[in-house]
Amino acid sequence: MSGNDNRFDEFVFSQSALQDYAECPRRFELRYLLDVRWPAQETAQALQYEAGQQQGQAFHHLAHQHALGVPAESLAATITDDELRVWWQRYLHWQTTNLPVERYPELTLTAPIGEWMLMAKYDVIAKLNDGTFLIVDWKTGRPQTSTRLANRMQTIVYPFVLAKAGDWLNDNQPISPDRIRFVYWFAENGETIEFKFSDEELKKSETRLNGLLGEITTRVEFDKTADERRCRFCAYRSLCERGEIPGDM
Repeated sequence: MSGNDNRFDEFVFSQSALQDYAECPRRFELRYLLDVRWPAQETAQALQYEAGQQQGQAFHHLAHQHALGVPAESLAATITDDELRVWWQRYLHWQTTNLPVERYPELTLTAPIGEWMLMAKYDVIAKLNDGTFLIVDWKTGRPQTSTRLANRMQTIVYPFVLAKAGDWLNDNQPISPDRIRFVYWFAENGETIEFKFSDEELKKSETRLNGLLGEITTRVEFDKTADERRCRFCAYRSLCERGEIPGDM
């Protein structure tokens, strides 16, 4: 593959695509370049995993509707799942003191970086009274550590794209990186992990992303990951001859 590979002419890079590449270049190629659909279970507990996915989707829908102005009481009346009801109460308690009424839910922004395009899909962005822009990502899975999250592409991509493409949220003025905060909120315990941004972080992110995108778009072969532990929960593991049995949650 050369640097002029036309598969990337219209390609818009997301944090999900970059995370897949960081974990396994071959998975990135199969999923995003070759569009391979492989019907393998990702986990041994397929029904439990599917139920968790549905709960997560239901929670995100509730939060979205609430941000659009639907009364919390009306939304609560639609909840039939006990765990989801607990999540909802935790959300209501947290957002009351941490988010303004005016917020931008389910927002997608794209920003150019070099010759490529980078996309971020936000759960919610809010402008606080002090002029700070708060990015919130609702997490309904197992809580993670700040160290693990700091290395996720989402933590790098989301603030970067907002700084580069969020001026229309700020009276058409560029958003200073030091006015951006990124919070992961965990439904399981109602706790948060926060990351702050700065001019220095913006420069570091741009350098890292430019290097990564250049590497991807000039790569000749997309090798499998050397860390076979990553294959346990990958739908392509049998295609790559990395095992038939899905990982145990």
